Amino acid sequence: MIEALSLQERLQGLIKGRVLTEEPLASHTYFRIGGPAEMMVYPADLEDVKTVLKVARDETIPVLILGSGSNMLALDGGVKGLVMNLSQSFLELEVSGEEIRCGAGVRTSRVLALSAMRSLTGLEGLTGVPGTVGGAIKGNAGTSLGAIVDHLDWIRLVDGLGEERVLTRNELGAGYRCTALPAGSVIIEACFTLQRGDLTDIKETISRLLVRRNLTQPVEIRSAGCIFKNPSGDFAGRLVEHAGLKGLRRGGAQISEKHGNFIVNLGGATAAEVLWLIERARAEVMVKAGVALELEIQVVGSPIAG
Repeated sequence: MIEALSLQERLQGLIKGRVLTEEPLASHTYFRIGGPAEMMVYPADLEDVKTVLKVARDETIPVLILGSGSNMLALDGGVKGLVMNLSQSFLELEVSGEEIRCGAGVRTSRVLALSAMRSLTGLEGLTGVPGTVGGAIKGNAGTSLGAIVDHLDWIRLVDGLGEERVLTRNELGAGYRCTALPAGSVIIEACFTLQRGDLTDIKETISRLLVRRNLTQPVEIRSAGCIFKNPSGDFAGRLVEHAGLKGLRRGGAQISEKHGNFIVNLGGATAAEVLWLIERARAEVMVKAGVALELEIQVVGSPIAG
């Protein structure tokens, strides 16, 4: 375990941002679930990121990068080491012609809104996708209409050695809901190249996707989005529904009655309850359909000991 106070004091003396200890992750994830982060750092700028990574590297301290926590299940025992919270930094957003440059902490909804306002098409696949640009790129987020990496030009990141690097889309090794980012890297900035489109068509597409999302997904209840990746040629939600599990409840957690690929927090749910539902869904789908469901959400931290 980190000697929390001494490291907190040292870090606070080295960076311009804030350093907190025992910060509840339930306050920083869409699920509203999760134990404490042993130490949470809010870097103020690029130099803060480099400094935090250097300290962590020198002292062999694990680092978890956190954006909005939209696609994350933090376990009840919390996260040891450092959690670098980027939700309040790297918020630059600008348009130049058909190019959009933005900081990794910018919400995907803001990027989509700005592109639509400027009659730029290509990012409509992000409609309804929560989270920040950095997190969305890491997981190549999207919908059936397309993924965020489809129109990505390049990203700037700080790698595990503290060096700045620029990677093009082709260097990201992007696949379905994944990218092959260098280990320990932190995305700082992204650039998208879009195309001119008809403003009315763009707005109609976004509106249609939002209506469909609101009708088919439990947007009114806390969740982490889709729990499982869709297997090739099928849909995880259909498989879970076919297994008869929609509406199954464990404590405060429930497999959504609206969509089989969502687990919702009805109030006071624990990560242990969510995990129980995940494993039950995986087991039932394997038995009934012979399909091994793969997690789309990121599970971080440790369970409560004992």
